Amino acid sequence: MQVTVTNTVLGDPPQVNANSMLVVVGAKATTDGTLAFSLDTPVLVQSMNDLDTLGITAENNPEVFKEVGDFFAPKPGVNTTGTILWLVGTTDSAGVKTKIADWVRSTVVNGFEYRPRQIAVSEPLEGEGAITQVEMQKVIDELYVEGFSTVAILGSQTLKAETGLWYDDTNLPDLSKIEAYFVGTCIVTDVQGGRACVGKLLGWVSTLSVGTSIGDGGSSAFSSSMFFMDEANTPCSAITLEVANKLGDKQYIFTRTRPPKNGLWWNDGATAADPATALSTLENGRTVASIVDDSRQFFTPYINSKVPVNAQGDIDGTYKQVVLDNARVKIIVPYIEAGDISDARLTLNAKNNDMTGTRTWEFTIEILDAPTLRWLNGYVFYVRSL
Repeated sequence: MQVTVTNTVLGDPPQVNANSMLVVVGAKATTDGTLAFSLDTPVLVQSMNDLDTLGITAENNPEVFKEVGDFFAPKPGVNTTGTILWLVGTTDSAGVKTKIADWVRSTVVNGFEYRPRQIAVSEPLEGEGAITQVEMQKVIDELYVEGFSTVAILGSQTLKAETGLWYDDTNLPDLSKIEAYFVGTCIVTDVQGGRACVGKLLGWVSTLSVGTSIGDGGSSAFSSSMFFMDEANTPCSAITLEVANKLGDKQYIFTRTRPPKNGLWWNDGATAADPATALSTLENGRTVASIVDDSRQFFTPYINSKVPVNAQGDIDGTYKQVVLDNARVKIIVPYIEAGDISDARLTLNAKNNDMTGTRTWEFTIEILDAPTLRWLNGYVFYVRSL
């Protein structure tokens, strides 16, 4: 008798939807750790202890240290230690535009399950060359066709006002007019005069199911104190409802109060797109990205496999129904059960209904959203009788 022993992977593979990449502009290389921290090279970290190994401290890399710390402790009571975070340090903003696609590609050297679902970019408050929402969208579009389905979070630079107030229409661009539907923009910080807190936001996003809004009112408060990135460091708790609505209409990501509850919540997960469109939130972008990945995962094994056809050369009906039934179980049902979507319809056909001639399948997935509640209108009054 011969018994063959093979090696296997212990434990479950990483959950891709929680995987993130954090790019920090203004970082410095280190050589005093067990491992060197090289710039423009993604390094996998899963706890603050990994920064010690890389020789990263609050003194030699204050922005990196803070953003990573915020990722692993984004809000009170939440700890993301163990979550995959690809950390990239770079010297200037210009490098982000030219190198970020390659940084993402390099994350799959040891397995495609390590790819990031969301990317955040932390940049200085001042300076030129910051990556724009449209530029980031182009990067995501480029990566999408290669199997990297992601969303992104950018941090605003200082919000300045040439005339009037910083949130006036003449000073603050309207992101709802931009077609960058996979890119959110954060305009708040947790430290007066500090950078946009994209590390905190990224860490919070990584804990949520893909269809859950970052501003879910059912969660506990995100913070007790945060500030807008205007020159006066306006407390987020001090703005009027009118200002909050204006910022929300312009598709910015910020924190606000939810009276009578104490604390601050994210307004919502807005992206740079028309709010009337489906892909105007991070949660819908993450959901679509995840469904795209699952579609690839399901259909790829069929490539170069034998497909039975009927007398007309089209896909055999019984065979196609089995494929559709299995696809619904694998691709659609998990999102319904998680509450990320209400339902979805999947269709599959041979191109031109000619499997023999085209050898090509075409499928569509139509998603029925589970929309987030955005507003309540209530009426309270006395009556003579009930």
